[in-house]
Amino acid sequence: MDSIGQVLRKLRRKIRHYGLRSALYVGLLKALGYHRWLNILRAHYVEEVDPAFVHVAPGYAGGFLGPGALATFSRDPAAGISAEAIRYAFSKGDKCYGFHYRGSLRAYGWYATTPTRVTSDLRVHFKRDYVYMYRGFTHASHRGRRLFPIGVTRALRHYRAIGYKGMVLYVEANNLDSLRSCACMGLRLFGSIYIAKLFGRYFIYATRGCARFGFRVEDVSGANADRYGRRAATTRPST
Repeated sequence: MDSIGQVLRKLRRKIRHYGLRSALYVGLLKALGYHRWLNILRAHYVEEVDPAFVHVAPGYAGGFLGPGALATFSRDPAAGISAEAIRYAFSKGDKCYGFHYRGSLRAYGWYATTPTRVTSDLRVHFKRDYVYMYRGFTHASHRGRRLFPIGVTRALRHYRAIGYKGMVLYVEANNLDSLRSCACMGLRLFGSIYIAKLFGRYFIYATRGCARFGFRVEDVSGANADRYGRRAATTRPST
């Protein structure tokens, strides 16, 4: 457990980096038991391709990755991707856009056009003319090179070209770095979903803005699970 001095130093760093209001908000979420019984998802969307986020730094190669390439990368612990997650994603037609550098997978994101599990108990829904982006990852040694926004933008360009209207995604309310990244690349916040688990039961509330995108989270645990939900529950969470 951190000492009081360490806690105060961390708080000061957060205040300098994110501002007092955001730092206090994250502290409040932690005090309330965030991730133990409460989750808050900040839902964003993007429809226009921003040319500022198309070109990648020299040395990186980007593109949609097939099962074979991803199976190879899954054997690298630094890639942060499991064979189980890959099987689940490809079984439902999802695609992975990634960047590799000197033969190693350094960043990627998954893109779905069908309902997708958030955890083994929860599944996210969205309108059929939007693509859902999830499980974004950038290796720590390659952060700051705009791989996340460039990957999202390139994937958006692909899906727009084949008829989709735009892309939706969510960010956890305590993930200030990702929230800032979404704001910098022009993603717009359209709503929030509050998820509480009390006495073994989920209570889920979506704000009004989520209706425009058909964005909702469904409880597929226990008696509420259909055949799809039970199958999803046999594998690990993919977010």
